[in-house]
Amino acid sequence: MSRAALATGALLVALGLAVFATKVGVYGLPVRPGDTRGLWQVELRVTVRGDGRQGSVSALLPGPGGGQLVLDERSSADRLSFSIRSRDGVRVGVWQGRLEGVHEIYYQFRVQSGPARVALPEGPQPAPPADVAKAYGRATHEFPSGAPEARDALERLALPGPAAPLDRVRRVFAFVTHEVATTGTAGSDALLTLAQREGSPRGKARLLVTLLRTAGVPARVVRGLALRELAAPDEKVWCEAWIGGGWLPLSPVDGFFGERPADLVALGDGGRELVEATGASAVGYRLRSLRERLRPEEVALLMEPESPILASLSLYKLPVDTQSALRALLLFPLGALLVAFWRNLIGVPTYGTFMPLLVAFALRGFSLGAGLLLVAFVLALGVATRLALERLRLLMVPRLSIMLCVVVLSVAALALAGDAVGVRELFAGVLFPIVILTMLVERFTISVAEEGWREALVPLGWSLLVAVVIYPVFRSARAEHLMFSFPELTFAVIGGLVWIGAYTGYRVSDVLRFRALGAAAIAGERP
Repeated sequence: MSRAALATGALLVALGLAVFATKVGVYGLPVRPGDTRGLWQVELRVTVRGDGRQGSVSALLPGPGGGQLVLDERSSADRLSFSIRSRDGVRVGVWQGRLEGVHEIYYQFRVQSGPARVALPEGPQPAPPADVAKAYGRATHEFPSGAPEARDALERLALPGPAAPLDRVRRVFAFVTHEVATTGTAGSDALLTLAQREGSPRGKARLLVTLLRTAGVPARVVRGLALRELAAPDEKVWCEAWIGGGWLPLSPVDGFFGERPADLVALGDGGRELVEATGASAVGYRLRSLRERLRPEEVALLMEPESPILASLSLYKLPVDTQSALRALLLFPLGALLVAFWRNLIGVPTYGTFMPLLVAFALRGFSLGAGLLLVAFVLALGVATRLALERLRLLMVPRLSIMLCVVVLSVAALALAGDAVGVRELFAGVLFPIVILTMLVERFTISVAEEGWREALVPLGWSLLVAVVIYPVFRSARAEHLMFSFPELTFAVIGGLVWIGAYTGYRVSDVLRFRALGAAAIAGERP
């Protein structure tokens, strides 16, 4: 490999990776495609009845941060005004007015929720800020951290010193999780839960916070929702402890420590109910959740870097139809890189330079087995037609046109067969790239006529093998996301192709072909 080719390839690879690293490391663009499993629509429906007095209904609302992103919120209420109030990071929706008769309140939000991971700090930790210690380290009626029962329990646990708050949290967490049973009928008082060694989920959460505050670690209870598909969300409570300058999520009921699961959406203060009402005769509510997908404009907003220059070059600004076409086209450089690797470094023969790439692209809408069967069927029928046309001695363009018609009819026949037997994958055959198959049939039949069946089948087999290797690229959502969101990676692919193109050494097939000569040469050199 020449120095010029080596330097050119290195420059192109460095350019592509540098822009990619800037987008990811500096501007925080996600490397993985958006997790649609983490996107939910949640609806809260409240029914309240009043007798004509002024009143209000309040509900905990989700907020950003902690692994969740609230995309939009909507509210509608019958004859009630709506406002949002925030205090200490807790968002509360308030509907107020004259409560007369029955009122229906709807509140919807869309949230993308992911796992909230917190790095566990090691070694001595700084003291918590004064405001955090004052708000979440003091004793209250709900969290009687100064009670003798709590101090006695900590003495029996033999906690590490105050210089190791994380170890103290681990010891207390293990005690409440494993030594205190969870029952749905038990009370929610912290000290009763400690005395009886059993409690409700809220009782265990209150006990954990009480013991942590007694141990000098600020802690609080958080209320949220466990989102489930095809079922109403479950109301959940868990705890957070102030460690290393941030809140560490932990649950003595669900067993997580340091990482809140992706299906949990935090709503706020666990000391209050999800829905509360004043001035009402009766109130009830129900929840509903549904999985959703990001809309194109939301994906574009998520993938737009803060740099004006990079934002102006973002492909997400294009129309959706254009984006769909480019998502497929930008995978071709990766496929071409694999073709060059197999042809120039491995040394396998194929039909045409990019025929395996085009076949792999044609198979992208099928499962691999169904796609290969479709190719085999159409190829066999096309070859039979081509051999039958040989006696007529037709010119090339009419002959190819006839073969094109036969390929179209064979694909239509497969669609009818799929409809008859209920195999839906065969319906996708109507979208199969017909011209690609027609040219493959032509190249194969010419090889059969000129070189024989054996010499024609070998490159056909290798072509299909390389197509199978490239096939996962066109099916990969991650590869599509990377190449579309970071098109500068194409420069890195070009750099790799420069290196492959400048390589003039032995290919793997050459080494295998001449291994007998090499062994004989080595044997001849021995004394």
